[in-house]
Amino acid sequence: MRDSLVRRVPLYGWIGLLLIAASWPAYWTVSGAYSEDLFILLWAGYVLVVDGLGYARTGRSLLTGPPVRWLALLAAGGAFWFSFEIENHALRDWTYLTRARHGRLTFDLVQAATFATVGPVLWVTTAFFRSIPRLAESRGPRLPRLAPGALGGLSVAGAVCLAAPMLWPRVAFVPVWFGWFLLLDPLNAALGGRSLIRQAQAGRWGTWLALTLAGLTAGAFWEGWNNGSAGYMWTYHVPYFDSAPHLFQMPLPGYLGYPPFVLSAYAAYQSGVLIVRRVGPIG
Repeated sequence: MRDSLVRRVPLYGWIGLLLIAASWPAYWTVSGAYSEDLFILLWAGYVLVVDGLGYARTGRSLLTGPPVRWLALLAAGGAFWFSFEIENHALRDWTYLTRARHGRLTFDLVQAATFATVGPVLWVTTAFFRSIPRLAESRGPRLPRLAPGALGGLSVAGAVCLAAPMLWPRVAFVPVWFGWFLLLDPLNAALGGRSLIRQAQAGRWGTWLALTLAGLTAGAFWEGWNNGSAGYMWTYHVPYFDSAPHLFQMPLPGYLGYPPFVLSAYAAYQSGVLIVRRVGPIG
């Protein structure tokens, strides 16, 4: 069975593996002005490998969809992460160390390319976990049905979570990771879009689990690859957690931010789908 799965991996999955094999050692051993930019190649290889594994399990691939979907996913992933970069101007939770090694324009272009990988990385990883039938079909307790007023209240709470770090960064650095989910998922539910709240009300928890595992998996690779690089790309200064045990550069409690982050990314994506449906398809 395992041998059959390996033989079903498409050619681009093996190309991705070769890309990782070539760029990973260089990223961890070569120190220079542009060596950290290999991070983008690592993630390109990751996307090819994980999507290829998902295809081997299900026969479905995100990579072989319409090109416009991938262009939108790259742009949306970059824009979504950039919102957290704006928040970080107040929070100062992480600092990029490569800024001093590049000119401003080069740094901004490299950052934009790196941010754009966020969407594809999260979606191929989520799709891979959803390719595991027992996980994708997970059932559990049903969340009580929420009245429209309660959904609106959750959206207001999400807006507060996004605004609070700008005003009180020392105490509101945790809620920011829940903000987009609380703001957008209730709106998706109210407007008839795909909503994690609605899925929980039906007792369907498979997407919740797949997203949570995808966030933790991608987070471990993000932090692990950064920690082993010849020159760290970023470092953390998280209030109250700097003295906690670390896994790589990240304090262990910081990993709890990855699940709500990917839940927020899902809600933002589904809101985008709603907008496209109402405005009309792109292209």
